[in-house]
Amino acid sequence: MEPTEEQYLIVNALETLELLISSRYDRETGHWYILTTSSALPISMILPNGEIVPTTWES
Repeated sequence: MEPTEEQYLIVNALETLELLISSRYDRETGHWYILTTSSALPISMILPNGEIVPTTWES
């Protein structure tokens, strides 16, 4: 599965605002895991529809 346009837009916005520390895209699930400087969502997952939800890194 490839990242969606919604996911790319969010990641690009976070990079532009210098809020993105790290990211990892999971091709099996279609989820994009991000680590940000945000205290509200430091570790989050961007779903294919663009929704951002809090999570933890998966092993």
